Amino acid sequence: MGVVTVTIVENKEVTLHPNEDPAVIARFQREVNLLCNNKIFCNAKSQVLIRDQEVYDLVVKDGVGIGQIFRYLDKLPSFDLHGLGRTDRTFWREYSLKIPGVDCRLLEVFPSTLSEDGWLHAPDEEVCWDVEMQQDDNIAWVNPDLEVK
Repeated sequence: MGVVTVTIVENKEVTLHPNEDPAVIARFQREVNLLCNNKIFCNAKSQVLIRDQEVYDLVVKDGVGIGQIFRYLDKLPSFDLHGLGRTDRTFWREYSLKIPGVDCRLLEVFPSTLSEDGWLHAPDEEVCWDVEMQQDDNIAWVNPDLEVK
C-alpha cells in the first residue's frame, strides 16, 4: 500500500466576473496533484464559488482547505457528472459538488495506465494533464448539449 499525498499547484482567490451573481462572495481557482509514493495519479483543477460568509471565513481566516469544507461542515454535497472521456494517455471526468453556499466544479485527469498491474512501480511516462474540453470524437460526453466554461 502506498502513501497518498497532495501537492498544491495553485490555490488562489480570483477576481469575480463583472456579471457574477451578487450573492457570490469569492471565487477560488485551485489545482492539485494527488500522488502515491511520489508518483502523480491524478491532476485535479477546480473552480469554487462561495456564497456563505461562514465558509469564506473558514477558508480564508481559519485555513480550512477548500477540498475539506464538505467534511469540516459535515455536509454531503450533491454530485453532478458533466462529462467523461479519454485521450491517448489519460482518462478524465468533470463534475460538480454543491451544498448551500458552496459550488465546486472539478476536472480530474488520470493516467490511462493507472489500472494496470504494476503501474505504481513502472517507470514514469510523459503525461499531458491538460484536456481539451471540446466535443470531438475523442471525448464521450454524458450530455452532448453541455456547454463547458
